[in-house]
Amino acid sequence: MKGIIFKKYRCAFKTKSFSSKIVKSFFLVLITVPLLSIVSCSSSEDEPKNPINEETSKPYSVTVYETNKNLPAPGKLISEFSDSPNNYDISKAIDGNKNSDFVTEKNEFYIQFNADYNVIVTDYSFTSSIKSPTKDPKSWDFFGSNDNSKWNLIDSRENQVFDSRSQTKQYTFVNDKEYKYYKFQINGNNGGKGVQIAELRINGYPSSVDDIISKYAEGYSDSSSTPMGNHYANKHQTTDEDVAWLINPDNEPETPSHVSHLKWQEKKIVLYPFGEPLPADVNQHSIGDCSALAVFASMAYVYPEFVKSLITDNGNNSYTVSMFDPQGKEVKVAVSSKVLVDDNGTIQAVSGKNNVATWATVLEKAIIKWNCIYKVNTDIGGIGSEHVAPLFTGDGNSFAFYPGKLSAYQMARVVKVSLINGKIMVGGFNKGGLNADGGQTVTGHAFTLMHSKNSSALFTMRNPWGGEKDGILNILNDGTIQPTIDLRIINPGKASEFGSGILVPYNPPSFSAAQNKVRITSNL
Repeated sequence: MKGIIFKKYRCAFKTKSFSSKIVKSFFLVLITVPLLSIVSCSSSEDEPKNPINEETSKPYSVTVYETNKNLPAPGKLISEFSDSPNNYDISKAIDGNKNSDFVTEKNEFYIQFNADYNVIVTDYSFTSSIKSPTKDPKSWDFFGSNDNSKWNLIDSRENQVFDSRSQTKQYTFVNDKEYKYYKFQINGNNGGKGVQIAELRINGYPSSVDDIISKYAEGYSDSSSTPMGNHYANKHQTTDEDVAWLINPDNEPETPSHVSHLKWQEKKIVLYPFGEPLPADVNQHSIGDCSALAVFASMAYVYPEFVKSLITDNGNNSYTVSMFDPQGKEVKVAVSSKVLVDDNGTIQAVSGKNNVATWATVLEKAIIKWNCIYKVNTDIGGIGSEHVAPLFTGDGNSFAFYPGKLSAYQMARVVKVSLINGKIMVGGFNKGGLNADGGQTVTGHAFTLMHSKNSSALFTMRNPWGGEKDGILNILNDGTIQPTIDLRIINPGKASEFGSGILVPYNPPSFSAAQNKVRITSNL
């Protein structure tokens, strides 16, 4: 077993600091592999290219690879007519270059996109040619289909005018239906002979990654005997005495054995320092429960309202947390405001910035107290992510991907679709010390998976240590970092009642340099 997903880890570590210098990373461009390959249905390789005025009704297509940013999936882009002159074929509409054009002599024709898998399209755009405005597309219909036969109208536009050359006009609409085939039926232009389009872009996202899961997923954690997952099968059943002990905040849990030098001390708790639960509220110290904290940050990122629903402030320096027992039945765990500190009184439990106890501190303590009764993880150090999430969501069904199993774009697709579908996502690295976005990879350590603000990144991974840039690492397709990553994807269970997922990149809140500094002590 490899990676953070298949082992228990204490996340024991030495003090780390992330460099403030941003290391510029660039995608490795494989110039030997073309982005698009033209497949003509109207002529063989030995025949000359069709001149622009040759009449033909045979469509021709270009292959679209995963790396293409103009379309939401790999597949084929098809032009109804193959009358484009050399260097003006349909590939020019999706080459990312506003100075190149797709040209057809027809005023009425279709452009069709056949995706390799179903996608949900949210908007599209056309960019006008640098040349004649009379050849801009003016009116069109946009359709979707799942059988390439029956077409459903998604959007329709008439009398569109581009005010300038190389102007991009974006068209948005309400659509929650997935299709495999999309088609633009161009119905007219601005009076010229033929149509010129500099760029066509279709924005959307895949509706599923079932094809990748069926082929590459491993490490399933589901159980036939409990919804909590196989880790909780055949465990202690809750008694009335258990309920009474757990709901009493005066009953303090034992200190976890791997940090037995720490002690419980009363501290002020600010549940939501930034107004809402945020990943920035989760900053690891001495306790080796990185997987738990990566789950906390994921819940705050995808389901902040769910996090708030878990905790009731009792108004007497105590908090009641909604949890589930090993059989998947709801149980309440009340904790006091005492948190684990060192001999100097500095918080060594998870905390927010400036060592302020937060909602994450409360949830961490609730897990420690829960295990005093159920003894599934007698020491929270090394607890697995798939063991943490069901304690709050009631759903222990999850699966994983080993490092090196997925290509960069398969992994990016898995992360994107899983977050959109509301999954809780945790990952790690099987090789440490690699430079990544100004920081370094760490083995035996869990990170939270998120969408990235960096358009060049595959996705973002947040280190629960916090620190520089709130622990954010933008993962680029540089051929080095991504192959070392493993993923654990966990069902959201009860959390799904609070939303369907997230499309927004993580945007860490503003905080001072002093707040960035998170104390990390070694317990080796």
